[in-house]
Amino acid sequence: MTTSNLIQHSPKALEHYREQVSISVEELAKKTDIPKKSIIQAIESDFPIFKLSELESIASVLYVPAIYLSNDSIAYMPNIPQVIDHRNASNASTDNYKYKSCVLEASSARENYLFVLDAMQESAKKFSLQLSGEDAVADAKLIEEYFNLKGQRKEPKHNDYYSSWRNILEASDILVLEKSRTDLDSDGLCLYYETVPVIVIFSTGQAAERRLFTMIHELVHLGLKESVLDGTMTKSSYLTERYCDEVAGHVIASEDIINKYFRNDLSLDEAIKQIRKEVKASRPAIAIQLFITGRITREELNIYLSSLGKVKPTQTKKDIKIPASTLIISHFGKYFVQSVMNAMWHNTISTSTAKEILGIKAHYKPNTLNQVREKVF
Repeated sequence: MTTSNLIQHSPKALEHYREQVSISVEELAKKTDIPKKSIIQAIESDFPIFKLSELESIASVLYVPAIYLSNDSIAYMPNIPQVIDHRNASNASTDNYKYKSCVLEASSARENYLFVLDAMQESAKKFSLQLSGEDAVADAKLIEEYFNLKGQRKEPKHNDYYSSWRNILEASDILVLEKSRTDLDSDGLCLYYETVPVIVIFSTGQAAERRLFTMIHELVHLGLKESVLDGTMTKSSYLTERYCDEVAGHVIASEDIINKYFRNDLSLDEAIKQIRKEVKASRPAIAIQLFITGRITREELNIYLSSLGKVKPTQTKKDIKIPASTLIISHFGKYFVQSVMNAMWHNTISTSTAKEILGIKAHYKPNTLNQVREKVF
């Protein structure tokens, strides 16, 4: 291979952005399928080593535009708020690639959304929800009023109202992203911004209906103007975490409604069925609220949630092949995808840019973009 096929890189920039996301040379080599020896040589020398496709692959893993790996200016500074770590593990460290890549991915999705709105000459709504952090019932009412929840129609689907609630938040320019769970021991993450704040739900391991509680919990953090990587729901001892759980519970199932339907002579499942006659929320969400308000013990809650999470022996994840279009919409949300598609139709962004924003890779089926369009409109 001649050097004419290679592109100039900056050792200084490569090392800077690698350290910024806390990824080892070994892991970078593994994720990019580039020999470790070549990456070490690139860090130690500015002699051209990579093809353009290889440099772009490295840039993707480092969450930085490829152009910034070609010069020493170190100019790329993503707008990321300071994140509070509320995980339960005592030895948890935020100095790892899985954590930082998750934050950068969420921030990147937000930047892409703002880019699309700008291309369409539209402005994002300002996020003005302000919670007190002192009165859970009052804060729950503020959330209800902010989103006009009483006036919103929440249609039940296969995921038990979660999609409807997600649409309500997204309509107010709050990005709600779903991401497969890593080993961060967390149910969710949120990044506070005055416009287009972001909620990330680690979907693996959470039943679809249980994500509703996680989403509202993260919304409470945003109302408190906090960016947080949360501890696992119902297990954390942090006061702020407990408060967010309490507010979320009151949003989903108020004290008045629980008092109306909860009776000690009923089994837990029967009591929850009674409450659901009036509360359009999931069984796990109501169970968590019963725990928070002291009506059931932690052990009873865990047993109940575990029973709901059991999968029939005939059902296995290996038997289910989810289309790429479905995964894309689940990850970004309907409003995000609709915005990208509208911008493409109005020729304010190119088809290739739309595919890049939505993460549609070259090896995906040719009709993936059309399938995405059909599902969101």
